[in-house]
Amino acid sequence: MFDISLYESFRGKSGGIISLDSVNSTNIYAVSGSFPAFTVITAEEQTEGRGRSGRKWHSLKGLNLYFSIVLNGIEPQKLLPMNIFAGYVMADTLRDVAEIKIKWPNDIIAGGKKLAGILMETSFSGGTLEKAVLGIGLNVNIDEFPEDIAHMATSLKLLTGRNFFREELLASFMNNLESGYDDFITNRIDLVKLWSDYSAFLDKKISIHKDGVKTQYTERGIDDFGCLKVENDQGRPETIVTGDIGYDFCR
Repeated sequence: MFDISLYESFRGKSGGIISLDSVNSTNIYAVSGSFPAFTVITAEEQTEGRGRSGRKWHSLKGLNLYFSIVLNGIEPQKLLPMNIFAGYVMADTLRDVAEIKIKWPNDIIAGGKKLAGILMETSFSGGTLEKAVLGIGLNVNIDEFPEDIAHMATSLKLLTGRNFFREELLASFMNNLESGYDDFITNRIDLVKLWSDYSAFLDKKISIHKDGVKTQYTERGIDDFGCLKVENDQGRPETIVTGDIGYDFCR
C-alpha cells in the first residue's frame, strides 16, 4: 500500500486521499461515489483499467501509478482542455527525468513510446454535468510489457534504469496541478500558445485513427477548445474533434 504520510505535501485544494489495494478502475470508483472536489483515488492495481475507446490499460500490481482526481464543478467546455492541461502538468512533473512530449489528445510519450495516459470520464444528470473525473496511468517501475504493446510502451525505469517512489511522483503531480488549476479555470493559461512547447508532432506528419480508418495529415496545433488543427494532403485546414494520433510516425 502507498505511504499515506507522503500525501501531506499536497496543497490545500486536496479533498483527501483514498488508497486502495485493488479496484476495478480508479475512475469507476470515483465516478460511482460521492467525493469532495480534488479527492484523489489511487490503487496498487486495477483489474479493469481502461484507456480511451474502451482499450485495456495494463495495470500490474505495485509497479505503476494509477489514480483518479474528482473535479466537481468544471464546465463542459473545459473537459478536453483539461486533458491538455493535465498533459502539460505531467510533462512538467517529469521534465527532470526525461524529455516528455504530448501526443494529442492525451498520451504522454518519451522516446517515441507511451509513458502515461489520461482519461476523462463524466456523469450527467438531466443534461447537466454532475461530475468529472480525471484518470491517469503512469508507467513507473515496470520493465517488461506484453508482446503486443512492447513496441509502443515505456516506463520511467526503462528510460532511466532506476526505480522511483510512486508516492513522490503523485505528490509532485498534484502540487503542480493544484498550483496552476485556478489559472487554467480562469483562462489565464494559454494552452494554445503552450502547445508548441509540448507537442510531439507540431508541423509534422501524423495519422489520425478513427473508427478503424487511418487518415494522414500534418499537425498545425490546437484550438481554444483543445481540438487538433491539421492540414490534409491537399493543404486544406481541418479540425479534428475525436480520434487518436497513431504511433506510425513516432521515433
